[in-house]
Amino acid sequence: MYRLSRYHDRRCLYAGCDPLRRRLITAYYYNIASMSIFISGMWLGWPSSASEKFMKHETGELHVTYDQLSWIVCMMDLGNFISPLFGGYLMDRFGRKKVIAALGPLFIVSWSLTLFVPNTVALYTARLMAGLGKGVSYTVVPVFLGEIAGVDIRGALGSVFTIQLSGGVLFEVIIGPYVSYQTLNATSAIVPVLFFIAFIWVPESPYYLLKVGRQADAARCLRWYRGCDAGSGDDTVDAELQLMEVNVRKDMENGSAFGELFTNQNNFRALAVVVVACAGQRAGGISSLTAYSALILPEPSPVMGKFEFIIAFAIVLVIVNFIGLAMVDRVGRKPLLIASVTGLGVVTFVFGVYYFAAENFPDAASAFRWVPYACHTTFAATFSIGIGFIPVVFLGEMFPVNVRSRCSAFASVTLAFFSFLSNKMFLVVSRDYGYYTMFWTFSAVNFSCAYFLHRYAIETTNKTFLEIQEILDDSVRNGSRRRRKLPEIAVMYDNSSRVNIQ
Repeated sequence: MYRLSRYHDRRCLYAGCDPLRRRLITAYYYNIASMSIFISGMWLGWPSSASEKFMKHETGELHVTYDQLSWIVCMMDLGNFISPLFGGYLMDRFGRKKVIAALGPLFIVSWSLTLFVPNTVALYTARLMAGLGKGVSYTVVPVFLGEIAGVDIRGALGSVFTIQLSGGVLFEVIIGPYVSYQTLNATSAIVPVLFFIAFIWVPESPYYLLKVGRQADAARCLRWYRGCDAGSGDDTVDAELQLMEVNVRKDMENGSAFGELFTNQNNFRALAVVVVACAGQRAGGISSLTAYSALILPEPSPVMGKFEFIIAFAIVLVIVNFIGLAMVDRVGRKPLLIASVTGLGVVTFVFGVYYFAAENFPDAASAFRWVPYACHTTFAATFSIGIGFIPVVFLGEMFPVNVRSRCSAFASVTLAFFSFLSNKMFLVVSRDYGYYTMFWTFSAVNFSCAYFLHRYAIETTNKTFLEIQEILDDSVRNGSRRRRKLPEIAVMYDNSSRVNIQ
């Protein structure tokens, strides 16, 4: 069996390829592929601008009630709940590229419905289709990105996924307040067209091509991704290709059914941590704040306009993502995650206190109208520095390759379910029991999530895949998190074969 030592992996794997050229080419394909995540982010940010236009009857002959608005918002989560169940099958059956490319027409049709069919049924359908696309994106794109990236730049490029999602939200909230409803939708429809035109030229994943026995095509695509000339493949691409073949053979030998997530104790422990982190991410308030900010924030707003604060919210989401990604390998996944979720518990509790006072003591609360705006921005920063991206990191680190796509689908379903629940219940509960009820519910969710993660999450920073499995094995057997020394050859093999799907 062909294996590379750690030295050979780092120094020889790309010796015949220009490093700068390779990094730029891989980064380019990363950004093109993750544009589907950007479009999903656009659909997440769209209600924040559109809801205000609905309530002010600025949408022509289209009239939307509060109840209809809640369904419009949560239909995306319903679609997102369904699609991961078949997204994993489709990418193994037809290939990563074909499935991601198909998202272009799907998103084009969804935006076209908002443009040309002005009724609520069309909006329900458009949001449902957007949710289908988002679920497939969350399931397939991380796997594709992990398979095309080089070993030495995979972690850095993993940030693209999170930045693209926040960037899509920012795109909508920047444009939305200053253009008409139709102009907003028309501008948004251009992006999936550009995505489809750009992505059809992206090569297939070499990993997938090897799985279906197309070794020559895999070598050709890998050489393209690595920016190598045709004659440089003997010592560089062929070496990495043999590593991929090792991984493929290993994957084919192991079972990959959903049952492996539950019957294997290590997988189940890791699954519980990822599911709770994903549930806390969406049920802790981010979904409702992103969708309903224009309705939640009181008027008049301090310092600047309400929509300027919403734009600031989206900008903070993007900027603090970079800060969190710079800190996560220094501080550690677990401390940063727990600090983030605990902070969100405090912020949402203060949110609830303000709205309780505003409803019961309006005169006294009027002097503190700045509080929800401060909480709004603080929430964005606290979310982005930890819980906003670390669940995706855990997803790529805590599971063997043979069950990773299954767990990715399971995590996507979890995100969709709790986002649906949060978005659907927010307006209904707030209308009958006040905003403070929902914000205190968010606070309870965040504190509960922090407690669970403190007890059961493990630290994965700077650990190889085999080391993580050893820690999980120890914690499952006796609660100990001792690190046991691994055989050197195992560490070398793991460093060269590990696939991270950030």
